[in-house]
Amino acid sequence: MKTKTNVMVVTALLSAIAIIIPLFVPIKVVIFPFSATFASHVPLILAMFLGPLPAAFAAIVSALGFLSSLGPVVSARASVHVIFLLFGAFLLKKRVNVYIVAFTSMILHAISEMLIVYVLFMLGTNLVPAGKTMSYVLWVIALGTSIHHLFDFSLSMLIYIPLSKQFPNIFVPVFWGKKKTAE
Repeated sequence: MKTKTNVMVVTALLSAIAIIIPLFVPIKVVIFPFSATFASHVPLILAMFLGPLPAAFAAIVSALGFLSSLGPVVSARASVHVIFLLFGAFLLKKRVNVYIVAFTSMILHAISEMLIVYVLFMLGTNLVPAGKTMSYVLWVIALGTSIHHLFDFSLSMLIYIPLSKQFPNIFVPVFWGKKKTAE
Protein backbone atom coordinates (compact mmCIF):
# COMPACT_ATOMS: atom_id res chain seq x y z
CA MET A 1 0.00 0.00 0.00
CA LYS A 2 1.31 3.43 -0.92
CA THR A 3 1.69 5.97 1.83
CA LYS A 4 0.76 9.52 0.93
CA THR A 5 3.85 10.95 2.60
CA ASN A 6 6.23 8.74 0.61
CA VAL A 7 4.52 9.61 -2.66
CA MET A 8 4.56 13.33 -1.80
CA VAL A 9 8.28 13.24 -0.97
CA VAL A 10 9.20 11.37 -4.16
CA THR A 11 6.96 13.72 -6.20
CA ALA A 12 8.71 16.72 -4.67
CA LEU A 13 12.15 15.26 -5.44
CA LEU A 14 11.19 14.45 -9.04
CA SER A 15 9.70 17.95 -9.42
CA ALA A 16 12.92 19.51 -8.16
CA ILE A 17 14.90 17.46 -10.67
CA ALA A 18 12.43 18.53 -13.38
CA ILE A 19 13.28 22.17 -12.60
CA ILE A 20 17.04 21.57 -12.41
CA ILE A 21 17.36 19.70 -15.73
CA PRO A 22 16.36 22.56 -18.06
CA LEU A 23 18.44 25.01 -16.05
CA PHE A 24 21.71 23.09 -15.86
CA VAL A 25 21.84 20.23 -18.39
CA PRO A 26 24.14 21.41 -21.18
CA ILE A 27 23.02 18.84 -23.78
CA LYS A 28 20.27 20.53 -25.81
CA VAL A 29 19.16 20.18 -29.40
CA VAL A 30 17.40 23.24 -30.81
CA ILE A 31 15.74 23.36 -34.23
CA PHE A 32 13.44 26.30 -33.58
CA PRO A 33 10.72 26.03 -32.38
CA PHE A 34 11.62 22.45 -31.43
CA SER A 35 14.08 21.86 -28.64
CA ALA A 36 15.12 18.75 -26.76
CA THR A 37 16.91 18.86 -23.42
CA PHE A 38 18.65 15.61 -22.54
CA ALA A 39 16.63 13.57 -20.00
CA SER A 40 14.08 16.34 -19.38
CA HIS A 41 11.17 13.88 -19.50
CA VAL A 42 12.79 11.37 -17.14
CA PRO A 43 11.52 12.82 -13.82
CA LEU A 44 8.09 13.33 -15.40
CA ILE A 45 7.87 9.76 -16.66
CA LEU A 46 9.04 8.48 -13.28
CA ALA A 47 6.28 10.58 -11.66
CA MET A 48 3.85 8.91 -14.04
CA PHE A 49 4.61 5.65 -12.22
CA LEU A 50 3.52 7.29 -8.95
CA GLY A 51 0.06 8.14 -10.25
CA PRO A 52 -1.90 10.81 -12.11
CA LEU A 53 -1.64 13.63 -9.55
CA PRO A 54 2.12 13.33 -9.00
CA ALA A 55 2.62 13.21 -12.78
CA ALA A 56 0.51 16.34 -13.33
CA PHE A 57 2.26 18.21 -10.52
CA ALA A 58 5.73 17.34 -11.85
CA ALA A 59 4.69 18.45 -15.37
CA ILE A 60 3.47 21.84 -14.16
CA VAL A 61 6.65 22.40 -12.16
CA SER A 62 8.74 21.35 -15.16
CA ALA A 63 6.98 23.92 -17.35
CA LEU A 64 8.00 26.60 -14.84
CA GLY A 65 11.61 25.41 -15.07
CA PHE A 66 11.50 25.70 -18.85
CA LEU A 67 9.94 29.15 -18.62
CA SER A 68 12.93 30.41 -16.66
CA SER A 69 15.51 28.72 -18.89
CA LEU A 70 14.23 28.53 -22.48
CA GLY A 71 11.34 30.98 -22.61
CA PRO A 72 7.58 30.97 -23.11
CA VAL A 73 7.31 28.88 -26.31
CA VAL A 74 9.25 25.95 -24.84
CA SER A 75 7.39 26.41 -21.55
CA ALA A 76 4.06 26.24 -23.40
CA ARG A 77 5.20 23.02 -25.07
CA ALA A 78 6.27 21.67 -21.66
CA SER A 79 2.91 22.58 -20.14
CA VAL A 80 1.08 20.17 -22.45
CA HIS A 81 3.11 17.32 -20.97
CA VAL A 82 0.32 17.12 -18.41
CA ILE A 83 -1.84 15.51 -21.11
CA PHE A 84 0.40 12.57 -21.99
CA LEU A 85 1.47 12.08 -18.37
CA LEU A 86 -2.10 11.85 -17.06
CA PHE A 87 -2.99 9.48 -19.89
CA GLY A 88 0.06 7.30 -19.23
CA ALA A 89 -0.50 7.28 -15.46
CA PHE A 90 -4.09 6.11 -15.92
CA LEU A 91 -2.95 3.36 -18.30
CA LEU A 92 -0.30 2.22 -15.83
CA LYS A 93 -2.88 2.07 -13.04
CA LYS A 94 -5.00 -0.16 -15.30
CA ARG A 95 -1.95 -2.43 -15.77
CA VAL A 96 -1.63 -1.79 -19.50
CA ASN A 97 1.52 -3.20 -21.07
CA VAL A 98 4.34 -0.68 -20.58
CA TYR A 99 5.30 -0.83 -24.27
CA ILE A 100 1.77 0.23 -25.20
CA VAL A 101 1.97 3.02 -22.60
CA ALA A 102 5.27 4.22 -24.09
CA PHE A 103 3.95 4.19 -27.67
CA THR A 104 0.51 5.71 -27.05
CA SER A 105 1.87 8.38 -24.73
CA MET A 106 4.49 9.19 -27.40
CA ILE A 107 1.75 9.79 -29.97
CA LEU A 108 -0.27 11.93 -27.57
CA HIS A 109 2.90 13.81 -26.58
CA ALA A 110 3.80 14.63 -30.21
CA ILE A 111 0.26 15.64 -31.17
CA SER A 112 -0.18 17.89 -28.13
CA GLU A 113 3.13 19.66 -28.80
CA MET A 114 2.20 20.14 -32.45
CA LEU A 115 -1.16 21.58 -31.43
CA ILE A 116 0.27 24.06 -28.93
CA VAL A 117 2.83 25.29 -31.48
CA TYR A 118 0.07 25.65 -34.07
CA VAL A 119 -2.11 27.59 -31.61
CA LEU A 120 0.81 29.88 -30.74
CA PHE A 121 1.43 30.40 -34.46
CA MET A 122 -2.24 31.28 -35.03
CA LEU A 123 -2.03 33.77 -32.16
CA GLY A 124 0.71 35.61 -34.03
CA THR A 125 3.89 34.19 -32.53
CA ASN A 126 6.59 33.95 -35.18
CA LEU A 127 7.48 30.26 -34.97
CA VAL A 128 8.27 29.58 -38.61
CA PRO A 129 11.93 30.12 -39.58
CA ALA A 130 12.62 32.01 -42.81
CA GLY A 131 12.19 29.84 -45.88
CA LYS A 132 10.23 27.14 -44.01
CA THR A 133 6.53 26.36 -43.83
CA MET A 134 4.28 25.65 -40.88
CA SER A 135 3.99 22.09 -42.16
CA TYR A 136 7.77 21.71 -41.92
CA VAL A 137 7.73 23.05 -38.35
CA LEU A 138 4.98 20.62 -37.32
CA TRP A 139 6.84 17.66 -38.83
CA VAL A 140 10.07 18.65 -37.05
CA ILE A 141 8.17 18.87 -33.78
CA ALA A 142 6.35 15.56 -34.34
CA LEU A 143 9.48 13.64 -35.28
CA GLY A 144 11.74 15.32 -32.73
CA THR A 145 9.24 14.90 -29.89
CA SER A 146 8.69 11.24 -30.76
CA ILE A 147 12.41 10.42 -30.75
CA HIS A 148 13.00 12.46 -27.59
CA HIS A 149 10.04 10.77 -25.85
CA LEU A 150 11.17 7.23 -26.67
CA PHE A 151 14.76 7.97 -25.64
CA ASP A 152 13.70 9.48 -22.32
CA PHE A 153 11.14 6.72 -21.70
CA SER A 154 13.89 4.12 -22.19
CA LEU A 155 16.19 6.03 -19.85
CA SER A 156 13.36 6.27 -17.32
CA MET A 157 12.87 2.52 -17.39
CA LEU A 158 16.57 1.98 -16.65
CA ILE A 159 16.09 4.07 -13.52
CA TYR A 160 12.58 2.86 -12.68
CA ILE A 161 13.23 -0.89 -12.64
CA PRO A 162 15.75 -0.85 -9.76
CA LEU A 163 13.72 1.84 -7.94
CA SER A 164 10.52 -0.19 -8.14
CA LYS A 165 12.30 -3.22 -6.72
CA GLN A 166 13.74 -1.18 -3.86
CA PHE A 167 10.49 0.71 -3.15
CA PRO A 168 7.60 -1.50 -4.29
CA ASN A 169 5.13 0.25 -1.98
CA ILE A 170 5.57 3.62 -3.73
CA PHE A 171 5.61 2.99 -7.50
CA VAL A 172 2.93 1.45 -9.74
CA PRO A 173 4.20 -1.97 -10.85
CA VAL A 174 5.07 -2.31 -14.52
CA PHE A 175 3.07 -4.77 -16.57
CA TRP A 176 5.22 -6.17 -19.35
CA GLY A 177 2.55 -8.42 -20.85
CA LYS A 178 1.43 -11.96 -20.31
CA LYS A 179 4.11 -14.45 -19.38
CA LYS A 180 4.16 -17.60 -21.41
CA THR A 181 3.60 -20.73 -19.42
CA ALA A 182 5.37 -23.99 -20.13
CA GLU A 183 3.11 -26.62 -21.65
